[in-house]
Amino acid sequence: MFGVKDLLTTINLLGGVIAICLCVDGRPYDAGAAVMLGYLLGDTLDGYVARKLGTANQFGAEYDTIADHTAHVIAPAVIVFTVYKDVGLVPAPWGQVLAMGLASSLVVSVSIRHARNIVAPVEFKGVWAGLPRTVLGFLAIGYCNSSFAASAPGGWWVGVVLMPAMSIATLTYLPFPNHRMARSHVWYVQALVLLFLASTGYAVLFHRAILFDVLTFWMVGYSLTGWLSLTREERARYRRVVDEARARPTL
Repeated sequence: MFGVKDLLTTINLLGGVIAICLCVDGRPYDAGAAVMLGYLLGDTLDGYVARKLGTANQFGAEYDTIADHTAHVIAPAVIVFTVYKDVGLVPAPWGQVLAMGLASSLVVSVSIRHARNIVAPVEFKGVWAGLPRTVLGFLAIGYCNSSFAASAPGGWWVGVVLMPAMSIATLTYLPFPNHRMARSHVWYVQALVLLFLASTGYAVLFHRAILFDVLTFWMVGYSLTGWLSLTREERARYRRVVDEARARPTL
């Protein structure tokens, strides 16, 4: 069952595991970089390799799900805890309690969403139901490692509101388009994707100090405006699919 595609999935998984270990040493920035590196070298390639080699199977799908949950949910939650337990928003020991609560909001919401989507899946090609876990995780990683978080108006309190709000968005049925749509994205969406890749690549190669600021900007932008790439007719069809899924009896 284990093939080349699963080696790539393992790279993604190890990015999350290494990130958790780095957080034990108090290195959330390096932990965020490990998750991103695992994503770029593993998660972006495993599906493509599986399709090209004709080796896609249920084992790979389940393994990929577990790897994503570890790398894009649990590892970001640990990064959130590592950062927020020491920022001093509230006196000890409540700082740790706050950090635990923020970290828990990510893990609990995504876990509930995953179980819901198994029991009552919303099958609409090219659209995720609810904010994707990867976006939520990368938003958490980006914000906690951004250079502006501490100095922006509201400081670290912004994250206290932002992360639970995004966790709630994960539990909604809001439509978030992905790369598997049945049609090509409109030109301005394609332009934004290219701009995201270019700006992120620039930050990685020439200005790593702003890497997580760039990541936060794009994750927030996608979270707020992603639905705009759907036409009115597509949104209407999507709502019908959601209504059918929610009305489906479950055990």
